[in-house]
Amino acid sequence: GCSSITSQDLDRVFQLYDEDGNSVIEEEELDGFVKDLMDLVRKDYDNDDLQQFKRSLLNGCDLNRDKKINKAELKMILLALSQAPDP
Repeated sequence: GCSSITSQDLDRVFQLYDEDGNSVIEEEELDGFVKDLMDLVRKDYDNDDLQQFKRSLLNGCDLNRDKKINKAELKMILLALSQAPDP
């Protein structure tokens, strides 16, 4: 991982997944984000694994419980990932 995430990094990642520009990552955008994250940690997974990971991510990081990821929540996710030890 990296030791710090800049606001430019955060903006780039957020813009990549917020395809409709409504300031949240939701629905299909969130599914794509979860799949890309899963690709980083596991090569062998199925749809059940993706759904479980999505639920875990939302349970841990969706602070306002709207089932969407806003920029502050994304920052928390990325910072947690950057602190995680390599597998």
